[in-house]
Amino acid sequence: MLVAALALALITGCGGGAADTASVRSPAGSSARSPETAEPAATIERDKEPVLERFPEFGDITAVEWVTKVLGRPSEMPGPTDFRVSGVAQLADADAERLQQEYDWVPAEEAPATLAGISSRVPEGVAWEVSKGFTSQVTGGTFEATFFLDPEAGVMVFDAVNPSVAHS
Repeated sequence: MLVAALALALITGCGGGAADTASVRSPAGSSARSPETAEPAATIERDKEPVLERFPEFGDITAVEWVTKVLGRPSEMPGPTDFRVSGVAQLADADAERLQQEYDWVPAEEAPATLAGISSRVPEGVAWEVSKGFTSQVTGGTFEATFFLDPEAGVMVFDAVNPSVAHS
């Protein structure tokens, strides 16, 4: 029930749009293909609060764009709903520097993979960096996620399945 409420908090009304048939890679790294049937286009959100509730380790973000997608098939049975959220956050300069100092970042072997609705917002030609320590800190081992940092621009790309609200 909590997951369903969380998904509803992240999911916005979807307008009719072209079918999304692009391949995407989940945080776990497995490829998935969207169904060939028409699927509503995701609405790009810019509300910082839901992102900061789930990823307070980002610190202050000056801007964010994100989308979410319910995973699996809609069911008439009540119960938890899995969802995936992808986004691009502009970190405050001080927080970008803090993250670089607190965690060991290494060059990423591949570019960030996100939901198709946000992929056009991911900067190209970036020397992305990843940190196992940062990912472990954020997820606490309770959900799957990837985080890619552009240390030069202070941009964080995130992709997560069922990210939970952090408790202080």
